[in-house]
Amino acid sequence: MASTPLYTLLCLGTACVLFFLSGELSVNDVSGRNGSPNWSSVSTSGCQLTFTSRGVKASCKELSLHSVPKGLPYNTIVLDLSENMIETLSNKSFTYLPDIIKLELPFNDMTFIEDGTFKPLVNLTELNLEDQLIEIDLSDNNLIYLPEGMFFCNKVLQKLRLNRNKIQSWSGSTISNLCSLNHLNLSGNKIYNIDNGTQTLPSLEYLDLSFNKILHLHIFFLQIYTNLKILRMSNNGLIWIFPNTLSGLTNLKELYLTNEHLIQYTKPFQDMSNLRILDLSSAIQDMTSDATLFTNLTSLKRLFLCKNNLQSRHLFDTLTSRSLFTNLETLLTLDLRENDLDMLAPGTFNPLKKLEILLLSQSSVKVLFTGVFEGLTSLKALDLSDNYISSISDDVFPIQSQLSVLNMSNNNLGIISMTLFNINPDFQSLYIQQNKITTIKRGTIFPKNFTIDASRNPLGCTCDLRWFVKWLRLSNVEVIHPNDTLCSQSSIKDMVESPILSFNPDKYCGINILLITSVSLTGILVVALSLLAYWKQWWFNYKAFLLRLAICGYKEVVQDFKDHDYEYQLNLMFQEEDQEWVDDIMKPVLQERFPHLERVVFGDNDLHLGMFYINALHYAVENSFKTVLLLSNNSVREAWFITKVRIALEELNDSRLDKVILFFLEDIDDDDLPYLVRLFLSKNKPYMLWTDDEDGQELFWAQFEKSMRSNKELNSVIPV
Repeated sequence: MASTPLYTLLCLGTACVLFFLSGELSVNDVSGRNGSPNWSSVSTSGCQLTFTSRGVKASCKELSLHSVPKGLPYNTIVLDLSENMIETLSNKSFTYLPDIIKLELPFNDMTFIEDGTFKPLVNLTELNLEDQLIEIDLSDNNLIYLPEGMFFCNKVLQKLRLNRNKIQSWSGSTISNLCSLNHLNLSGNKIYNIDNGTQTLPSLEYLDLSFNKILHLHIFFLQIYTNLKILRMSNNGLIWIFPNTLSGLTNLKELYLTNEHLIQYTKPFQDMSNLRILDLSSAIQDMTSDATLFTNLTSLKRLFLCKNNLQSRHLFDTLTSRSLFTNLETLLTLDLRENDLDMLAPGTFNPLKKLEILLLSQSSVKVLFTGVFEGLTSLKALDLSDNYISSISDDVFPIQSQLSVLNMSNNNLGIISMTLFNINPDFQSLYIQQNKITTIKRGTIFPKNFTIDASRNPLGCTCDLRWFVKWLRLSNVEVIHPNDTLCSQSSIKDMVESPILSFNPDKYCGINILLITSVSLTGILVVALSLLAYWKQWWFNYKAFLLRLAICGYKEVVQDFKDHDYEYQLNLMFQEEDQEWVDDIMKPVLQERFPHLERVVFGDNDLHLGMFYINALHYAVENSFKTVLLLSNNSVREAWFITKVRIALEELNDSRLDKVILFFLEDIDDDDLPYLVRLFLSKNKPYMLWTDDEDGQELFWAQFEKSMRSNKELNSVIPV
């Protein structure tokens, strides 16, 4: 019995330890009642326990656990079971841990979650089940859906993360009764079907459904998420957005739809006046021509449209002069990278008065028309890198521009306009590397304090560049990649492949005695010749006249084209058999290359109504600046066409102006040429021969364009 007190003491100590581990001792009992510091210990299962005034935080990471460990304190509030080997969760796994508010279960080997597993966790606010291999069909290890009502008792749950699992179908009943849920992450699954159920979730503000297999968005898809603020739907391969699908999301602020295949969508962004961020990068397979696509997004701040095969016509409708960005007056950032915007039309960006950042890199831009950025008075950063721009004019930016960063790297720039950067005294950074710039002209205006990158350009270190090198050294300018800003092969021999900052102009570009001597002697010679010319001026004038007459002949008197002097600018006379050539070739070329020729008589159909035929022919010829006769093997055999030729030649004689041109549509034998035509050609009058060769056609239209500029005065007549 001597050992009885010792045995009793041992039992009492064991009971106290068990009593403490079961959570019966409060934190205040252990760590003190007067706010003493937190302290840590290790549970019997190896979990790191941190005791706080609110409860215990248990970290059981990487312990190779196969189930939820036993023996954790009853008042555990945070439990981290990530990176273990837990395969199943039963409805008894958390029965002794009712105070948990945050549960971490990522990176396990979970295959089954029993219904009612989380029922004891009435205080749970955040659940992370990332990277679980969740499967419901145990025969082939593919879980199609989670049991309905699994979280029915977790009314205070706020965050639920089920991303990177293998869920194929999702039902709103799974999270029914979660009136506090505001964050739901279902990304990285295989979800293709969603049944939202009937109960709304007014508390949900964040929903991530990216990286799934959702191909269609129908009108009932998101109707229960009435207070949603952030929606991520990227990388689903989305094809179709039904009308009014997103119209109920009036509180939505951020929408991400990147990497989709949209081909069917009709005004998808109606009633979304609170949207701040819209990301449609690589989302649109077939861009609509509807210029009202973004009209209702009156609060939009950032718009991403890169990689959508957009063309200039998608951004601006030249027929209606309407921009795709109409009403986006609040937009701050616009991303149009990696599209096919070869020529941006002026007016495209006019509605964007508050735009600060415009990204146009890798967009195949070739030409920047004057005024294309005219409306961007708030623009601060412009990226035009990796395009095909060969020049940029002085007036491409608005006068009151706030531009401070310009990236023109990797283009085809050969020169820099001298006043381009005089738009804003606060201009900060210029990137022009990897272009074809050989020199910087003297007098080019640069800001006083800014950063420049001109590396990998064929800059010629010659005396023409010495002012720029001296300016770089004396000004407060930061040169980026100075060791890559090298002198090209056209430089002074000793400087080839050397950094331009090592170029010493004073060494190679001193006073040029030969140049000064040559200029002086030239001046003396000019004075001497001037005195001689004054002394012999009449003799020189006479000899100069004879020489000019021998070389140039007499100057022809021409009549300049005056639009208001004639009723018709052009009169085409031909036979019906040649109507096809006129319709297929002549008319399209006139519309494309000669849009100023608006008053044209196209054959007999356009003759003056109310006149006899002969009178109408005379009227058309007399009131036209030019008359063109189309000759073919068919036309030269027609008596009426010969009459037209005679009328045209009579007008030529009467006006004494070279107003007639012959178009040969094909080769005609000399024997078949009418007498009047041969008379016309014998006087060296203008004629042109149509050919199937492209170069010949280009010469044909160039000659026609030259002939339309004026009428020469004739010195002789044609005997008609």
